[in-house]
Amino acid sequence: MKISERTDNLMSEIHINDEEIEEVEKLLLPDFCHFPDDAKKVICCWKSSDVAACPGSGKTTVLLAKLKLLAERMPLPDGAGVCVLSHTNVAVNEIKIKLNEYADRLINYPNYVGTIQSFVDKFVTMPYLRNISGRNIQVVDNRTYANHMLIKMKSRSKYRALKFVVEKNFETGNQFTDQLEHIEALHIRDNGTLCIGNQKRALAGADKPSTEQFKNLISNLLKEEGMIRYKDAYSYAKEAMDNLSEAYTELFSMRFKYVFIDEYQDCDLIQRQVLNKIFDKNKTCVFHIGDPDQAIYDSEKAQETEWLLNEECMEMASSNRYGQEVADVLVNLRTEKRKIISSKGYLSYVPTLIVFNEDTRDRVVDAFITALNQNELYDSKGIYKMIGLVKREELAGLKIGDYWDKFNPNINVKNPNRYWNYIDKIAKDLQQGKLYSVENEVRRLLCKLFGYTGSIDSATGNKYTVHSIKSILSEKYFDVYTDGFLRLSSLQSYTIENVNAVIREIANNIVGAECNETDAFLKVPLYFMDETKLIDSSKSGLNIYFDETHNRKIIFDTVHGVKGETHDATLYLETENKNSSDIKRILPYLGVGKLGSSKEVEQSRKCVYVGMSRPNKLLCLAIQESTYIKSKCVFSDWNLIDCRSG
Repeated sequence: MKISERTDNLMSEIHINDEEIEEVEKLLLPDFCHFPDDAKKVICCWKSSDVAACPGSGKTTVLLAKLKLLAERMPLPDGAGVCVLSHTNVAVNEIKIKLNEYADRLINYPNYVGTIQSFVDKFVTMPYLRNISGRNIQVVDNRTYANHMLIKMKSRSKYRALKFVVEKNFETGNQFTDQLEHIEALHIRDNGTLCIGNQKRALAGADKPSTEQFKNLISNLLKEEGMIRYKDAYSYAKEAMDNLSEAYTELFSMRFKYVFIDEYQDCDLIQRQVLNKIFDKNKTCVFHIGDPDQAIYDSEKAQETEWLLNEECMEMASSNRYGQEVADVLVNLRTEKRKIISSKGYLSYVPTLIVFNEDTRDRVVDAFITALNQNELYDSKGIYKMIGLVKREELAGLKIGDYWDKFNPNINVKNPNRYWNYIDKIAKDLQQGKLYSVENEVRRLLCKLFGYTGSIDSATGNKYTVHSIKSILSEKYFDVYTDGFLRLSSLQSYTIENVNAVIREIANNIVGAECNETDAFLKVPLYFMDETKLIDSSKSGLNIYFDETHNRKIIFDTVHGVKGETHDATLYLETENKNSSDIKRILPYLGVGKLGSSKEVEQSRKCVYVGMSRPNKLLCLAIQESTYIKSKCVFSDWNLIDCRSG
């Protein structure tokens, strides 16, 4: 039987009845809730499709519903499997938590559930590199790689020209503190020249011996030692893709009959090309799921990697996150103004506009507090954020820091570096239901503890990384880790004390077992465990403004930093770059002025769209006087707080 014939037969067997839909609703939705019609249409569709899901549409829940229905039909005909890919491990975690009864069926062979990058590495890049080098491939950090480069440069005469150029540049420059840091920064530009860091002048031209020797050195490390850097995997993926045989890609069509690629808009060009080559949508049922308008990334090739929906695209236009007031604002910023229907209808949270001038920017924070009070948002545990697009101090124009002089653009709250900060971060993510982030933080913490206890990865002989630790967790400690994670997510109260108790048990059962200690923390340095180092989130040092009157925390962040989050209230701050502002650029989408054609216009549209789709209650926007005048009557139906007077 031909693959196409078998696929047609397989797809035709999937018929979903009303009873199955009701059963899935009881499992995945709150009591007495039902999937909207557009979600049901996606659940019952079993042919290759693009699925455009608006913010808050519940696309992850719909994906789980489809997986549950497939799990009940397993094993599939001809030993076929299901492949679920995303940019994080959220799918794995959600399956373990919400589809626990079916988890083993869905996660084990012939199925595959994981990240896009791990899939490409496992099935494309690494097999190709093993074929080239004849050995297993070790992916190492930049510093380890630089050390191996330095050893080879010093010990082999064939790298004499490269060694001379590199040493001369290091001796005469003052950009780097040590030689390894200097070597880490070596790279080949698109024009083929050998360069160092951000230094404008090239170290050597494309046709110089030192440049050729650098390329040979990288090739040598791969072939002789099976060693690459994390960043090299991307370029090798493209090379590997170009060498994929038709016979090899045919195997994927035979193994995976249903493929779900979540957050497809965030796939870069190489990932998209690889996935399209591996999964032929005419032979395999492939679902691209996401929202093209949420594709925000700082790439010069943004247009090149844009996801263009096919003509038969399925829409998930029903949102459970915000009221219709916010939905009506967002529609103007969507491609072709695709509709959004709030399942909540119109609420009492009318969007608020805050207007200021050059002398009253410092009043915007108080104005936001006023807006919260006016809408009776007093919950001290609520999530209130002020977000903007531009934070870099070196850029001219309006920045996030101009609204609050204590804003520090260099602080990343999401990466604590002490035990109790990890615990605090895990507790907060649990409260927000961000299980994918919780799992990532737990792995980061386990990596730290492995490092302190001297445990190493037996497969590579190196310290564990957030990526390499997955092997030991899935192969040796799967039950322990999964049970611990389930207990963590099932806590009645996500306090630091409760989270700490579970994390310590997980660590002792895994890290302790590896270092033969019943208490793994006996080998951990005291400074790492120092509870006095717990970052006080009420302090402004972490870009958090503390409203003492109502015991509320107002967090300053970037649009990119809050992607995927949900807030009680969000204040979008107008910022400027390239001689204009994000809000001025998007005014034509709201009906004022002529639309510009620069890439900044498209970037601003998507960033404003992502930022303004975060709140489940109140949306606020702060704009300067000149923008307000230019906007004419666009915001006439918003509540107005004018900071310019009084």
